[in-house]
Amino acid sequence: MTSFNMTPGLVVLITFLTMLAVLGVLLLGMWWMIRRLSGFLEHLAGTDPRINLFEVFFALKAWSWREILLTLERSAKGKRAEHPMGSVVRNTPWLDRLAFDPATLKPHLPGLKDISLKVRIGPRAKKPLTLELPVLIAPMGYGVGLSAGAKTALAQISTIVGTVTSSGEGPYLPEERAYALKWILQWSQGPWNHQKEVILLADMVEIHLGQGAEANIRISRRKNLPRRIRRMVQGHSVVIHAKMPPLPRLFSYLKRINPDIPIGVKLPATNHIEKDLTILTKWPIDALTVDGQEAASQNSPTVISDHFGISTAWAIARSRAWLRRHHIQDLSLIASGGIKGAADIAKLIALGADAVAVGSPLLIAMSHGQLSKFMPLSPLGPSKLVFADNYSPTAPDFDVGQAVHHGVNWFLATKDELRTILQALALHDVQSLSPRFLIANTEDVAPLLALSSLGDISPVLTSLTQLVEGYRELNLCLHSQYDLLQAQKGRIFGA
Repeated sequence: MTSFNMTPGLVVLITFLTMLAVLGVLLLGMWWMIRRLSGFLEHLAGTDPRINLFEVFFALKAWSWREILLTLERSAKGKRAEHPMGSVVRNTPWLDRLAFDPATLKPHLPGLKDISLKVRIGPRAKKPLTLELPVLIAPMGYGVGLSAGAKTALAQISTIVGTVTSSGEGPYLPEERAYALKWILQWSQGPWNHQKEVILLADMVEIHLGQGAEANIRISRRKNLPRRIRRMVQGHSVVIHAKMPPLPRLFSYLKRINPDIPIGVKLPATNHIEKDLTILTKWPIDALTVDGQEAASQNSPTVISDHFGISTAWAIARSRAWLRRHHIQDLSLIASGGIKGAADIAKLIALGADAVAVGSPLLIAMSHGQLSKFMPLSPLGPSKLVFADNYSPTAPDFDVGQAVHHGVNWFLATKDELRTILQALALHDVQSLSPRFLIANTEDVAPLLALSSLGDISPVLTSLTQLVEGYRELNLCLHSQYDLLQAQKGRIFGA
């Protein structure tokens, strides 16, 4: 039997051919994977971005990675957020162009535990809402927005931290009311929540006249509704109308059923906010929620949410200025839209809000620790965790307990950061915040919000703006008095 001995040259040749074959297989595999991946991404690009990972790119238009990571940090630790050395100054409008003016040469700064964050909503009502901090959970409706699990988690969070949650525009969810110590019924133009029994369960009723992301348009949905709502509407579309309710009659109806609770109104922030206030304050409302153009909503048409309304900050500053000029002090003003954390909350309160309503940061916080279910190439978007759209029966389960833990941590961190801001301003109470504690970093913002700017050259502009506003109000009063005199003259001569 003869043996076959390979020469060194043959060994090198076989090794080279083997490596070449392996490389060819790898290249072929990579080519196949790239083709499959590009086809998969191309297919996803043509589908609804709310149901796949591309929604991250849309989210990053409104939220930077920095804000998302800080929100996740707060939800994980339950303490004030920390970041590496260096600050980010972004040339974005309104709240990001404002800074705080720190206290100096103060003999004693208040201790964090001595600073009060409590606030009362609807103080002239017999049973006003008393909250442990000036942050409400924004209205997000069951079925037309969030899932039952997400609504239940928010209700539990509100009870633990001492705030209030809201029904939103969706139908009554018994689990939500059972877990929520304080609950706001949002009176929408949808086909539900108008029963006497539901109104009696509310600690406050908020009449929905519109919102920043949707203006005041008609919303209709038929697909992707939870089974419970499909049974309720018996296969028909859910329609939330855009018609104006008969407000005087509605106020009387609500007060007759539940007379002791605050009655509020929610409306989108507009450039004619003063005219809206003139009309609304003729009726016995206890609270007003102004929803700015930065507000988010799952069902908003892009053309509305991106191109309608005015900023939350500007709307709040104008609303508070109007209320002061008309000596209205017992109407609670709630800011909503685009609020990301404690700094935004404090700035809006300084501009005139009594409290703020927060939605998106809580949804991000509640999702912490559960997003890995969607990696690396899930056909579903991360928001599937909290939204009710029934796109896939294989959607990952939402861990309510974990969501409550991280949502509570976000609130604890926000409380800590709010107290830190107030301590740096030498304030003992969150309601002591005012425009004098703010600085406008750009000259275009200073006169619009009636604030001091860097270099303190804006007081003259501020005074002129206030003078012009005063003359405008006086002109309206004179016109009104002239119309009354003319009407009286007509009645006298007519008689």
